[in-house]
Amino acid sequence: MSRKRGILVAIGAVLIVVVGGGAYAARGNVAYARVATGYAAKTTCSCLHVSGRALDSCIADFPPEAQRNVSITQDGDEVRASVLGVISSRAVYEEGYGCRIEE
Repeated sequence: MSRKRGILVAIGAVLIVVVGGGAYAARGNVAYARVATGYAAKTTCSCLHVSGRALDSCIADFPPEAQRNVSITQDGDEVRASVLGVISSRAVYEEGYGCRIEE
């Protein structure tokens, strides 16, 4: 019985190390995604409301990889950009001031 328990403890420890290592390694990608969605939301908001261009025209300004990975939606004066629907940023247009990112 103690041999089985030892094996289970070892497997559990390995799983904890693997999950912890994966979370630690992914932290840089999460930070990058936050910056990327903020940039996409703000740039698209300014393109739409300050420059007066169409949404498709604004999205065409982004590199192909960003066009594939970042989802952009518009609702009135608000633009939201997200990656995988998990990490998102929102920019809002305010007359006289332009667009700003909101948390």
